[in-house]
Parts: sequence; structure tokens; C-alpha cells
Amino acid sequence: MNIHSEREVKKFKDSQLLTRLLSFAWPYWKMILLCIALAFLIVVADLARPYLMKVAIDGHINGLHKPMLSAPVNQTEPLKPYGSASRWDGRDYVRLDAADAAQLQSIPAGADKKQIVTVGNQEYMIFGWLPTQQAEVQLTGQGQDTAVLSGGKSYPAVLLDEKALESFRKQDYTGFVQIGILFLLTVTAGAVLSYLQSNLLQFTGQKIIFNIRERLFTHLSRMSMSYFDRNPVGRLVVRVTQDTESLNQLYSQVVVNLVKDVIVLIGIVIIMLQMSPRLALLSFAVLPFLAALTFWYRSVIRHAQRVSRIILSRLNSFLAENLSGIRITQLFIREERQWEQFDHHNTEFYRAGMRGTVINSIFQPAIGFLGNLAIALLLWYGGASVIDGSITFGIVYAFTHYVRQFFQPLMSLAEKYNQIQTAMVGAERIFDMLDEKPSIVDAPKTLSLPKQVRGEITFEHVWFAYNREDWVLKDVSFTIQPGQTIAFVGATGAGKSSIIQLINRFYDIQKGTIRLDGVDIRDIPLDELRRCISIVQQDVFLFTGDIASNIRLNNKAITDEQVFEAARMVHMDEFVRELPMGYDTPLGERGVNLSLGQRQLLSFARAIAFRPQILILDEATSNIDTETELIVQDALHNISAGRTTLIVAHRLSTIQHADQIIVMHKGKVREIGNHYQLLAQRGYYHRLYELQYKEQKPISKAK
Repeated sequence: MNIHSEREVKKFKDSQLLTRLLSFAWPYWKMILLCIALAFLIVVADLARPYLMKVAIDGHINGLHKPMLSAPVNQTEPLKPYGSASRWDGRDYVRLDAADAAQLQSIPAGADKKQIVTVGNQEYMIFGWLPTQQAEVQLTGQGQDTAVLSGGKSYPAVLLDEKALESFRKQDYTGFVQIGILFLLTVTAGAVLSYLQSNLLQFTGQKIIFNIRERLFTHLSRMSMSYFDRNPVGRLVVRVTQDTESLNQLYSQVVVNLVKDVIVLIGIVIIMLQMSPRLALLSFAVLPFLAALTFWYRSVIRHAQRVSRIILSRLNSFLAENLSGIRITQLFIREERQWEQFDHHNTEFYRAGMRGTVINSIFQPAIGFLGNLAIALLLWYGGASVIDGSITFGIVYAFTHYVRQFFQPLMSLAEKYNQIQTAMVGAERIFDMLDEKPSIVDAPKTLSLPKQVRGEITFEHVWFAYNREDWVLKDVSFTIQPGQTIAFVGATGAGKSSIIQLINRFYDIQKGTIRLDGVDIRDIPLDELRRCISIVQQDVFLFTGDIASNIRLNNKAITDEQVFEAARMVHMDEFVRELPMGYDTPLGERGVNLSLGQRQLLSFARAIAFRPQILILDEATSNIDTETELIVQDALHNISAGRTTLIVAHRLSTIQHADQIIVMHKGKVREIGNHYQLLAQRGYYHRLYELQYKEQKPISKAK
């Protein structure tokens, strides 16, 4: 089985993914709700600005020519509902929007219709309202008989001098100041609110991602060894780092900003329909094309993201494996071949990334094109409507801004949608990992061990296979008495190390029973079982940190004195104290600044520091020279006293002192006895002994 060939990830419905993703955000619902409230206020500030520009154009720049109601200064009560008034020639004048004037059923009692029109380069006050502001006008008569003709109708007119115009413009100057202040306030408020929202979103998003990473790491630490056998480290690193990071943008930007964009779209639609339904519907004519484009984008981008993630996992797995084995690569001059394989994975990842880039490069400009097409339609129809007077210039100007604002979130949707699809792919892989349950778990009802374990281990007709029925152990039975030192010997593949793995419950057996002090180990809580066992392996793993922390493994219950005592027991205290920083000496990756023998001694000290009732040595002295081995053997006599000790060894010289030796061959127990008893039987053990010592003098008879 090629572990770099990733199995197909379980497919989830979008609704399932969103539900589970939101479950991580639920503890922070108050912060998210606050962000949504801030988003609403930001939208209000953004949408207010084009409307203020429309008011400035129609209400003040072109406001001089709006229809007006006029009344004597002592009869202005009927004018108050229509807003602020300008005063000239003993009368008050209030302006009306053209739409309001057209809908006015009757004018208030005592009020007159008035309007200022431009004839040539002069302004005239006429008695009445023109049909439209852009109606053609013509001046007739002079003096008291001056009139303005428009649409076949004559309106009495009075020429306005500069002083009179100043009276009417005063309202516009004041309005410009007010609108300018409001515009500045909306800009400032939008900036401050955006700053607060952005920081709050980032804090919330980072906290959620922090929790997801911790949950993933906790979940991985509880997974069984079989899980890590079929999943390379690089793949798991991608899940915990990059797949979770893909969710960061979803939580810190997309979710709330998506709500904000929806509010923007709804707000713009309402404002546009309120200002001009015809222009609004014209602007929305491109939406069906946008929907079709979005549907296509959704169908292709997620597949591209899935492929990209799978290839990235392969690339990282290959990279982690080859950097770990760089010495072998250089030793056997395999650099070029390894580069070819890396180039293959790297090229695949490049192509997958370029596919996503090409898809985005089509989607974003296409949305931009549709937005500009909507503006072009707006300018064509809106411009003609301004000329014929059915729509004001301010409305068209505001519409151009609103259309741009309408398509701005749609254009950013390409980026957001890409982030959403990336997050969905990452979420699929994360939840696929979280949904895979450990194969080794505590029983529903467990039996706790006593504080002091005796150390009796019993195998009863044990059958075990790593893969289905490819049996590694076949009907294995034996009993280890408390305090005994037991050795397992046999050829490679005989099943010795598998027995060690089963005692720790790194794997579970398929048939039979393994008992500790008479209790089935499957009924013992995993933490309690492994707490009473220490193991020293042939391949020592040291963590980044100093020597002392690698002995105690950050267990605060182990004091410095206990660390020193454990080091003295394996005779490594002397060389450690000769180091410039002693026990605080930092170790490189996997302890590269220590020799193989020194790493092995450190692992012995680590096992002893935890004071186990059962000590397991799995080829633990294979990397130690003969002189050091004699020292360690002496230390083992001391530390194994009162403890059950299991030794797996190929060198028979290291296990001759064992109380019992169990000889394994092809997954079965072939012989059990001490060194001299097994030699006397002249069986498997005798043949192993002869193979190792055939050049020595003939074997003496057992005593």
C-alpha cells in the first residue's frame, strides 16, 4: 500500500459543513452578532454617501429651478410641512421635488405656485409650474407684461436681480455646508466602524482557529498506531496547519462580510427601486447572466481546490520523508532521482494551482464586465431620460454609484467564493479526520488498577495481524510472573516486537486475551495501563528542548533530583555535566548533537525517571558499545529489581541473565526456558546461539 496515495475524502453536503463550522463559532456568537451590527452601520454609512450626492445635485446645485410654494410672511403656517423656506419680497418660498409636486392634489390655502426659470442668461420668477424642468421656454412682453411661454401656456414672470437670487441661493449654501459635514461624518464613521469590526473579526477568527487546531491535535494524539501507519506525517501536518488556515478567512472575513454584502445588496435594491423603478430594473437586467456565471464557477472551483489539496498533501509527505532521510539520499547518490520525483509532485501542484488561477481570472473580469455593461445601459437610458426631463441628473449620478456599489460585493464574491470553496475543501478534510474514531479506546466499563501493580502478564491463545488475517502472532500463550526478567528472541519477523506493541495496546488483538495482574488489558483505562509501563526502543526519539526536559518529558511531578538520579543510574550524569550547559544543553532535531549511544542512555534515563512497574527494552542496547553495554547491564540489574522486565534482543549475550527466555519463530512460541535449559534442548535457541558464536570454542554442557 502506498501511503502517499490519499484515500478519497468523505463527501459532505454544504449544509452539513456549514452547520459544523458554525458550531465552532457558536461560543463567540455575541462577538459575531456585534460584528454584524457594525457591518449594518458600515453599510448605512456607505449607502448614505451617494444619496447625499444626489441631494446636493438635485436639491442645491439644481435646486434653484425646483417648483416652489409661496405665501406671505404672515401666513406661512401651511408651508411648514414642506421644509425650510427662503424669504424674498415679503413672501416665503419652499421647494418641492418634481415628483412631490406632480402628486400634489391641491395647494394649501393662501399659497401660490412659483418657479424660477432661466431665459437666456437671466433668471425669472414665474407664477405656476412648468411641466418639466427641461421644458423649452420663451420670453414675451416687457415690464409689467413680461411672461414666459412654455408648452403653449403663458406664465406671468418677474425678472430677478442678483440680490433676489442671493436670497434664494442662501438656502443652497447652507445646505452644502450641512451635506459636507454629513458626508465627512459618514466617511469618518465608516472608517472607525470598519477598524473596530476588522479587529474584532480577526480576534474572533483566530480564537476559533486556535480551538480547531487544539481539537485536531488532541484528536491525533488519541489515534491508534494503525492510523499513523497509513497516514504520512506530511499529510497530517497539512490538515492541522493549512487546512485549518483555510478556515481562518472564512471566520475572520467571509462570514460577517458576506452578511454585510447581503445587507449592501438589499439596501441598494431598496434605494434604487425607491428612486427610479425603471432604472433599477434596467440595471438588474444582467443578473441572470451573473447567476449562470456563478453556478458555473461553483461547479469547477471546488473540484480544483480538492485536487490542489490532495497534491499538496503528497508534496508535503514526500518532502518530510526525504528531508528526514537526506543522509541516505546523499550516501547512495540519489539526489537526482529524488529531485525528479519532487519535480513531478511540484509540477502537479503548479498545474493544479494554475487551474484555480485561470478559473478566477475568468470569473472576476466577467463580473466586472457585467457591472460595466449595467452602467452602460444606465448611461444610455438614464441620459436620455435626463434630457427629456423624466429623471433628474442627480438620480442618474446616484444610480451610477449604486450600480458600482452593487457590483463591488459581487466582484469581491469571486474572492470570497474562492475562499469559501477553499474553506469547504479544508473543512471536508478536517471533519473527515475528526470523524475517524480511534480503533483503541477504553471499554464502556473499565477496571482500575491498584496503585502498585504486581506486573503479572499473561497471554492466552493470542492471535494478531496488522492486516486482516495476515497473522503475525498465532495462538501465543505464556505467563510472566511479577518481578521476572523475560527475554524474547527469534529471527527477524518472528513477532517479538509485536508482543511489546500489544502489551501497551498500541494495537488490539483479534483473538485471545492479554491480562495484567489477572485483568484483561482491554478493560483497563489506557492512561492507567501505559502509566505503569516504560519502554526503551532501538530507535530513540528525542524532542526539541534540553536534556532535562527530554528525560522528564515536561512531567512536573518529576523533580530535578529524580532526573539527576536517573541519569546517574545509567552512568550518563558524568558526560552531561561536562557539557557547557549541563542538563540545560539544548538538543537539535531528534538529538543530532548526541551520539547514538548517548541518545540510547538518555532513553534509559527517561524510562527510569517515570518509575514504572513494568520495564520493556526493545533492542535497547543495540546502539551502545560493548563497554557502555556492560555499564548499562549493571544498571539494569538495579532498576529491574522488583519490576517485571521484558527484553527483546538479537544479541544473546545481553539476555543470558534472564529468568526466562521465550523463543519465537514465525509468530509462534517454540521454546521457553532459561539460557542453559534452552541450550540443553538443542532446538531453535541452540541454533541461534551457534550462529552467533560459531567461531568461538565449542559450547560447554549446561550445568
